[in-house]
Amino acid sequence: MPNLLEKLESVLGDTYTIERELGGGGMSRVFVAEERTLERKVVIKVLPEELGAVVNSERFKREMQLAAKLQHPQIVPVLTSGEIGGLPYYTMPYIDGESLRARLERQGEMPIDETIRILRQVAAAMSYAHRHGIVHRDIKPDNVLLADDFAVVTDFGVAKALNASALSGASTTLTARGTALGTPAYMAPEQGLADAMTDQRADIYAFGVMAYEMLAGYTPFAGRSAQAMLGAHVVEKPAPIEENRAGIPAPLAALVMRCLEKRAADRPQNAADLLRVLDSTSSGGTAATSAPVVRAQRRFSTAAIAVPVAVVLVAIAGYALFARQRAGAAAGTEAGLSSIAVLPLENVGGDSADEYFSEGMTDELANALGRIPGLRLASRTSAYSFKNRRQTDVGEIGKKLNVDAVLEGAVRRSGDRLRVTAQLTKVSDGLSLWSDTYERQTKDVFQVQDDIARSISEALKLRLGSSAAAFSSTSRGTANLAAYDLYLRGRYFWNKRGADNLRRSISYFDEAIARDTSFARAYAALAIAYALLPEYTDSAPPNAVARTKAAAGRALTLDSGLAEAYAALGLASVHAWDFKGAEKAYRKAIALEPRYPTAHQWYGELLYHMNRLDSSVAETRMALALDPLAPITPAAVGYALILSGRYDEAITELRKGIELAPGLGLHHAVIAQAYFWKSDFRTAIAEVDSSIALDPEVASRWGELAYMEGKSGMRARATSVLGMIEGRARTQRVGPVTIALGYLGLGENDKALDALERGVTEHDISLLTNFAPASDRVFDPLRGNPRFQRILEQMNLSEYARR
Repeated sequence: MPNLLEKLESVLGDTYTIERELGGGGMSRVFVAEERTLERKVVIKVLPEELGAVVNSERFKREMQLAAKLQHPQIVPVLTSGEIGGLPYYTMPYIDGESLRARLERQGEMPIDETIRILRQVAAAMSYAHRHGIVHRDIKPDNVLLADDFAVVTDFGVAKALNASALSGASTTLTARGTALGTPAYMAPEQGLADAMTDQRADIYAFGVMAYEMLAGYTPFAGRSAQAMLGAHVVEKPAPIEENRAGIPAPLAALVMRCLEKRAADRPQNAADLLRVLDSTSSGGTAATSAPVVRAQRRFSTAAIAVPVAVVLVAIAGYALFARQRAGAAAGTEAGLSSIAVLPLENVGGDSADEYFSEGMTDELANALGRIPGLRLASRTSAYSFKNRRQTDVGEIGKKLNVDAVLEGAVRRSGDRLRVTAQLTKVSDGLSLWSDTYERQTKDVFQVQDDIARSISEALKLRLGSSAAAFSSTSRGTANLAAYDLYLRGRYFWNKRGADNLRRSISYFDEAIARDTSFARAYAALAIAYALLPEYTDSAPPNAVARTKAAAGRALTLDSGLAEAYAALGLASVHAWDFKGAEKAYRKAIALEPRYPTAHQWYGELLYHMNRLDSSVAETRMALALDPLAPITPAAVGYALILSGRYDEAITELRKGIELAPGLGLHHAVIAQAYFWKSDFRTAIAEVDSSIALDPEVASRWGELAYMEGKSGMRARATSVLGMIEGRARTQRVGPVTIALGYLGLGENDKALDALERGVTEHDISLLTNFAPASDRVFDPLRGNPRFQRILEQMNLSEYARR
């Protein structure tokens, strides 16, 4: 169909702006487009005519709808599907990066650490998809995309959709193409033999072939015809991977060869088995062969000369250290370290009033390092979970934060003198890569930060390129030291949360702005402080939303690239019940800063109000992946899963949250809902009791207790709890949802509606902060009531409501 582009523009022109065609794969033509309403790039994949002719479009669409339910950080999701001129198509997000195939063609065999990292991410995607009953059937480097430090797998479910939708007699056509049912170089024996019992273990075989290729530079049976290759997969044992490359850790080499076993029963049985091995494997492990391993050292043993030249060169590239002299001590690092955690610098000045300064120095160093291309930073929340835990082994820290190196140090400030010590340590072996001490005047704090960031960049051998400007004081938004100091004080209290701390942070941000009226980051921080304040107090200023928008608008006028300002606008829009505006702001924040966990979490929470539950799960899980030790995020993930009806998954996530933050009652309150909807009322009520014991002043927990007791038949107890709630409401503010829950538990729906209507009249944000009226089952008894419909209409939620 030579005029396919014109056909696309004719049919989809109102929705997408078609930009260009990419080099498509064997089973589709691929176009890059911009989705107009959301201003995001997507790819449109259209089946070629020869495949379209043998595929039932309606069945294909149904199968793609199943694939679209996969929502995981390492899986490129299916967004939409349809038909154009008789040809099925589907859309996916555009991934700005390159395929693993392109990487392999450019550099051949890959560094072992990088191979392990990519394989682990692919295995995570496979594990998730397999648990949801979807086998890829075409795992290969072409379907693994590399973006920043993430590997994502594309086209999950497409092969199954093609196979399931093939018209009678079409299977031979599909198999002959070698794309829909698999690619010969990566096909498991049972897949090549068209065994009807082929299952997820075929993906594990393909995973093994891909791992072999990443380590050796070629597939096990490369250079043969497609038919010969299929036959070799069935009967021929591949050469052990360790014979093709020295220095591969023994567990990794063994795993690759296990994946390549001919019998499916002899392979790892699920992707979780792959993850367990990869999690415990690093390039510093024991080699799987007696062949010499080239180590980082100043001279090589003569035994290394016997290794083929190509292997020596690769080993040197993967393992060679470079020396750096600093203060008379040599320090080395492997090339290619790509992730780092900046631990809170210790305040050793003896003055607790300087705590804000040490934390500010930590955050500014992280901000500077975060601008270096190719360097991934652990999130602030996760890194700060190790504050005051200096005895923790750096290896344990690295494993929990999933980083290659850790920056730690101390700050001492006395009068106008400043002393900063910093050390960068490699996680895998605990070796110091770099360390230094800086003694300067306090007014030179900007220069100290720049020096440390530059030194770390050099130690990691990362190219600054055009990002060198990131190390000037202009990236901080001000050159005014007094304004900067006030800003650090404000951030210190903002990070502590709570109404009083947020008010103090606002005061400091206001002072910073008074010192420098062009300080964009101070305006952005002021905006997000005002945006959060209503969620921590019932006495927030009535114009908090307006103040948020004004501060964010000023910040973006001064610096249009501030993701924090857009996040503030998003939260303010939620409070104003402007959900479409909130989505636009959050998406802009994420586009500017894709690794901003707060934006992903808040966007995920917005999406469950909009009843887009699969996307809500994906966004909240992305937030958790970016900030794995954040204490609050598991609750967001858990609630999104509960709304999706995935109660056991929710319980698993929330148990992790309870383990992570045992003093937080929120996780117990949310997990109680999962048990309640599983009809395990005894456990549900016990969990609510635990949440109340931890947070007795949080009124919504009492409403939840009254609801569950009422629904489980304990009416007397529910009535007593509700009476206590209403008594409290006479002397202090109690959210309308709390009261409504009590009445819903007792079946008194009119009184529940009375409470909700009062909340709407007062524009009470607790209508959104505790439960999701549009999507939560707890409100189902009210959905047919015109009064509830009016409530949803007034809140701009009616178009999203459960039916």
